[in-house]
Amino acid sequence: MQRCKQCESPVAKTDVNCVNCGDLVNSPVKSKTNFRQHFGKIVTGLFILSAALTVVALFTNYVGSFITLLATTIALLMVKKSADEMSSQQ
Repeated sequence: MQRCKQCESPVAKTDVNCVNCGDLVNSPVKSKTNFRQHFGKIVTGLFILSAALTVVALFTNYVGSFITLLATTIALLMVKKSADEMSSQQ
């Protein structure tokens, strides 16, 4: 027996809508690849910006502290690698 994805009530195979909540039973599931790809692009852009600001921090005082920017760059690198692995698993 199938279950409704919204309310988990039992649904017959011939039903189009859930009797309890009215949600479509066989509605297509949206894939999360678009969100993962957009998230990966945003993290990549932030990583590149942070790496550039880290280099600038070596020579000027117009941006934040070098240590802070270096830590941020390393953290974004780890997030970027994790996002790349999540999107490649599909």
